[in-house]
Amino acid sequence: MTPAIRRATLDEILALRHVELRPGLPLATARFDGDDAPDTWHLGAFEDAAAVACASFMRQAWEGAGAYQLRGMATRADRRRRGLGAALLRFAEATIPPATGVHVLWCNARVAAIDFYRRCGWTVESEVFDVPTVGPHRRMRRALPPPVGC
Repeated sequence: MTPAIRRATLDEILALRHVELRPGLPLATARFDGDDAPDTWHLGAFEDAAAVACASFMRQAWEGAGAYQLRGMATRADRRRRGLGAALLRFAEATIPPATGVHVLWCNARVAAIDFYRRCGWTVESEVFDVPTVGPHRRMRRALPPPVGC
């Protein structure tokens, strides 16, 4: 079965985000500032109405310019390495810029995920830094070209 990639609600993806990104911590730790903002994009990959991968994009400037920050990207353990994360990023890249006019995406990537993001066209933009209770990260960015003719 090929999962359906689509916009999601926070309620549809929060449990997955909690289990995969904040195991053993309270559910509240899987909620992020900006989750409820009207311009936040929650995305999910769904099988039989259950989220098997997710990502959230929150309006957050990059070096003073308009951008969306990727947060809470996760794939269910038994569905990893099947292209779902890359499919979510492609969906975001294809839908967020035309809908918002914003062409920069960025994230604080776990060090273990840096190669994944690089394969998807993202660039490393910082040295390693620590996120308490989560571990080492690096800032990464994906600058998308504006539409042809602009």
